[in-house]
Amino acid sequence: MNKAVSVYFISAFFVGALSASGVAINSANAAAELNGANIAIADSGSEDAVSADASGSMNDDVSSSLQALLSGMKQFRAGFNQTVVDAQQNVVHEAQGTLTMTRPNKLRWETTFPDETLLVADGEAVWNVDTFVEQVTVLSQANAIKDNPIVLLTSTDETTWSKFTISQMNSGIVADNSASGINNDVALESYQITPKEEGGQIVTLTLTFNQDNELASLNMLDAQQQISTLVFKNIETRFPVPADTFSVDIPDSFIIDDQR
Repeated sequence: MNKAVSVYFISAFFVGALSASGVAINSANAAAELNGANIAIADSGSEDAVSADASGSMNDDVSSSLQALLSGMKQFRAGFNQTVVDAQQNVVHEAQGTLTMTRPNKLRWETTFPDETLLVADGEAVWNVDTFVEQVTVLSQANAIKDNPIVLLTSTDETTWSKFTISQMNSGIVADNSASGINNDVALESYQITPKEEGGQIVTLTLTFNQDNELASLNMLDAQQQISTLVFKNIETRFPVPADTFSVDIPDSFIIDDQR
């Protein structure tokens, strides 16, 4: 059983919790395309030096814009296609599943192919269900997510947002990316998030929104130079949330490794 995908996402969402390996994008071509865009500098700062005050003000404006987009995404549920792409752009793994999020601080990550995996963040703890070894690992969510940019997807805390630099990238047109699930000829708006403190597992996180201001893809560049992207489809931002969405039913036979 190859569990690289689920393990990577857990370590990406919860820094240092488990060992990493790689995430996401629907095809090698799309990965190369998104990587080329996402590792580019988001503004023209190399042309003229900007004062620290002006730079700080610009970051605040961009941060406010991204917060406004995400605040309208109080709920998010979508299917995803995922591929692990290494530093040489080789596809080493692919997966499919569903991601459900509600603000603040709740997430359910479930894969259906090639393996069934489940990760639930309930706002207080992170539950990683490993059906293969019949074990559930429980982590403190507050301790696990510190200084990781992916936390901004569900966080409304200003102190958390202040730990990251946010740049708005030039909007582009996807001319032919039908395989990724993003509509052709659609203008995309992207924000690149970089931790102010270096040394973490995730170097940059790029969030790309479609013309309906919906999160269309999520792209990560990690410390091993792996490209990690989720490309979303069948996006929903308003839906009833069953009471058990962010809870875990643990069979009696499972071992519980509580690390809180």
